[in-house]
Order: sequence, then C-alpha cells, then structure tokens
Amino acid sequence: MNYPDIHYRHDRRPGDDQLIVDMHRLGYAHEGERFGQAFWTFVGETVAEAGLDDPDRGRVWFAERAGETLGCAAMVCRETRGQLRWVVLRAEARGLGIGKRLIDLALDHARALGFAEVFLETTDNLPASMAIYEKLGFVTVEDQPAPLWHGTGQLIVMSLALDR
Repeated sequence: MNYPDIHYRHDRRPGDDQLIVDMHRLGYAHEGERFGQAFWTFVGETVAEAGLDDPDRGRVWFAERAGETLGCAAMVCRETRGQLRWVVLRAEARGLGIGKRLIDLALDHARALGFAEVFLETTDNLPASMAIYEKLGFVTVEDQPAPLWHGTGQLIVMSLALDR
C-alpha cells in the first residue's frame, strides 16, 4: 500500500540519531520492561557505531506524515553483506504498509550496494515483526540464548538472499 500523505526520507538531519532511539522508545513502549532504558541505551550505542553519515556504510529511512515521524528502518554495511536495523513503527502506523515500504527501501539500497545477502537480528516475543520478516522471505538461521541489553535473552538471526 502507498499512502500519499506519507513521506519517506533518507537525508541526514541533526537529531536523527536521537530520533531513531525515540522511535524505539515509542514503538516498543507496550512490549514489556525488557524494552526500557537499557534497550534505549543499547539502540543509541548501535546507532553511534553504524556510520550513518557515510551512505556507503549505512542509511536510515524515516516515514513521516504531517511533520510527525511514524517509523524508521536502516541498512548498515557489514563487509560483504547488509544488516537490516532499527525497523520500528509507532503503534498507530502499524498495518498500513509503512513497515514493508521502509524495509523495501532498505533492501533496494542493499541491492544497489551489490549485496547478495542481508541479515537482521531480533529477539523472541515479537510476533508482528517476525511475520513481516518471514513474509518478505527472511529465514531464521540462528535462534539461541545470548547476552542482550537486558541480560541473557533469545537472539534470533534471520537472513535473506537478494535477487539482484
């Protein structure tokens, strides 16, 4: 679906790194205590190391409507493959096709960079996210306990082979 009042941007603006963190705070607000302050700190650290100021290393897209950010997604370069990161939507933006559009933009960027594969990391008990990833063709390649921002949790790694 495409809603004409939704604008997707990838130009870098002051405050975008904090906006990614804020989107996670808002988007995961109802997912339980494991997505609290330690999670936001973790997101901030991963954003800082990603090199988003260099479009050859990473790029983030924001979905906006009437000056309000509804969601984001990014593609980060990891040597020979891309990593889909920070896919999150505000609750009111879910089910409108915005998440799929953000992911499609990120995957198109990975293809343009010549990647044959993209991976993502997620955790358990996020059925809506998992459903989107699986519908797009991502397959689980790892599912095991691992140290996460909140202590030991379930790390799920998914992979997608890209057609170029």
